[in-house]
Amino acid sequence: MSGAWTTISAIAAGALCSAAVVTGARRYFRWIQQDHYLPPGRASWSFARMAPWAIAYVPTGCLASLHGCRVHVDYHGCIADQWPQRLMWVQNLDLNEYGEANNIVILYPQAKGDSRTGTGCWNWGFPKDDTLFDTKMSAQLLTVMNMLDELPRTLELAQELPFGEGPPSSRAPVVVRGRSGNTGSKETLSTGSMPQLLRWAGSRPSSRRAALCENRCGWTRTATKKE
Repeated sequence: MSGAWTTISAIAAGALCSAAVVTGARRYFRWIQQDHYLPPGRASWSFARMAPWAIAYVPTGCLASLHGCRVHVDYHGCIADQWPQRLMWVQNLDLNEYGEANNIVILYPQAKGDSRTGTGCWNWGFPKDDTLFDTKMSAQLLTVMNMLDELPRTLELAQELPFGEGPPSSRAPVVVRGRSGNTGSKETLSTGSMPQLLRWAGSRPSSRRAALCENRCGWTRTATKKE
């Protein structure tokens, strides 16, 4: 059992199917132009240190509609700022296989880092770049939340390429959108087709969801004591 499966299964309180029940993940990634989702500039941050592209895996069951799908965000560690190494990361964690088996979109946001934070690192302690670096109002986290807020549209605008290829050779003009951390108007989409964000939570999945997982994957629940 991989560390990826242990983690994502714990987040979902155990009601996920093992990737062993499917032949494998789709051989395609969606490439998301991250700078479209940067929050508008403000005094609290000067450099977001985000890479030009994020990567997403969309399972077969979520291609036509995200209704009933969930999303898991994977934050990489400090990793070389080269796409071959980044692709090696996203292709070999087994998260895509678990996403395929459980209708979970896997989002891989990409930080660029610098000489201070470390090559390919997220801002883990440098307020000079962003005084709110360790809060939910940081430029990096707001970028990720903007992608999630508009996920159906985000994936629609993304470019799909086969495994091992990318990033795309062309980029669209940047249009700043989404959360700024300030009150005010913001472009929004209907949430009717928005996937559920997998979170660390104390609540267990509904019996209906577990039953669907049993039917789809041939998985049998283990009886648990009531808490």
